[in-house]
Amino acid sequence: MSVDVIVSMMLTAIAIALVFGKLLEEIMARLGIPPVLGDLIAGLIVGSSFLSIYPLTESVEALSWFGILMLLLYAGLETRYREFMRLAPIAGLITVGEALAAFAMGYITGIIFGYTPLQCFFLGAILEATSISVSVRTLIEIDKLTTIEGRSILGIAVFDDITALITIVAGTSLITIGKLEAISVLKTAGIAFSYWLALVLIIHRFSNYFVKLALRLKTSEALLASIIAVFSVAGVAAFYIGLSPLIAAYAVGLALSEARGISRAIDKIRALAMIFSTLFFMTTAAQLNLREALRHELVLFYTTFVVAAFVGKLLGGGLTSFILGYPLRSSLRIAVGLFPRAEFAVVAAYIATRYHLLGPEAYLGAIMIVLITNIITPPLLKAVFKGPETRIVKLRVYLGRRYL
Repeated sequence: MSVDVIVSMMLTAIAIALVFGKLLEEIMARLGIPPVLGDLIAGLIVGSSFLSIYPLTESVEALSWFGILMLLLYAGLETRYREFMRLAPIAGLITVGEALAAFAMGYITGIIFGYTPLQCFFLGAILEATSISVSVRTLIEIDKLTTIEGRSILGIAVFDDITALITIVAGTSLITIGKLEAISVLKTAGIAFSYWLALVLIIHRFSNYFVKLALRLKTSEALLASIIAVFSVAGVAAFYIGLSPLIAAYAVGLALSEARGISRAIDKIRALAMIFSTLFFMTTAAQLNLREALRHELVLFYTTFVVAAFVGKLLGGGLTSFILGYPLRSSLRIAVGLFPRAEFAVVAAYIATRYHLLGPEAYLGAIMIVLITNIITPPLLKAVFKGPETRIVKLRVYLGRRYL
């Protein structure tokens, strides 16, 4: 394929994504639904399922991955390092419980329907991560974001992204092995977490010097270029130790999140993320053929998968927080706030289908979960937050503080 044809395909994909994708994003936003759903629906319409006008080439796919990497980099920049560390003890413990429960529900669903252990691993990864945007917006609307439960939901969601990212990275590495072994999983997860933690601590230690030096440079957009350069180096290093560059994107963003002067680049990173992530989600959805996925024999699987998405967070987030000392009503509020899924569910499903590990039913199941959890969460949150506000939580474990 000539360079002219490759460039033409890439421009076609960008044009379709920024016209159809952004149009449906706008519609979803006006309906109070996460805009990412607009990208997925647009991809289904222009892709293999219906119109087949979207170019699905390797070059387009590679360019679209830049979008999800920028999105994770931006998410890290918006997290705030000190807030992350302050909430770490209690939020980290709840995250372990709710992430394990959500993952287990996906894994068990796979076992019930006869999937292999490695396939079950990715079904668990699809259900693991929380998307906090809808819950945050709802909590702001009902003036509950600064409550104990609201702050807990935010802290858990941050750790949830990390555990989901490590799960996806571990799963991607396990695909090359071709089988699921406990030792392999622990080894890969350990390497991924160690690399992530090292990146965060080292880059954060020198973040102020790094930004100060970049701002002294006379070249245009020196700070933006420097941030992307650091992330790119970290991504390449991740690749050479057998990890996905996804692990580097969030880590670099988090490490730089509180550097003096970093705000000058955040909006520019966000702009790149919002444009190119549209391309990513449309490309992933365009590859799905609904005619293959919408088979009547899969209805039970879809129903079970969606129910498992709710049960995992209800048992994990709710039960774990209750065990740690949250009142029953607070535990229920936390569980409901963790219901929504979005980007990470789609990424996990995409990787599994991209490597032909799972069929299109996994991707369609992920889209159903994104749609249903994001629609049903706002009214549920409003319902569970009715009643008295929790003023203090007496923790049953000591984590440097006895009360919240």
